[in-house]
Amino acid sequence: MLRAMGDAPLLQFPCDYPIKVMLRAGAAPRAHVDAVMARHAGASVIETASERPSAQGNFLGVTYTIRARDAAHIAALFADLKDVPGVLMVL
Repeated sequence: MLRAMGDAPLLQFPCDYPIKVMLRAGAAPRAHVDAVMARHAGASVIETASERPSAQGNFLGVTYTIRARDAAHIAALFADLKDVPGVLMVL
């Protein structure tokens, strides 16, 4: 369980946790990100993901909602996503 500076928990695990990935537009980066997401959270997160292209179509924002088991699960996923070529930011 993650906690704020006080005693109130920030997250109660397991929980639904949205992850937004900003990446360069194109099929290859999205396929790599989908593969990482499926490996960490199951293929169903790909089916429910939402995406939004940038105004000029050069970038893509994709939001996935995973069922996070614990903080380590989220940290491992973030680390793997940041290593994907074409990924600019993970929020």
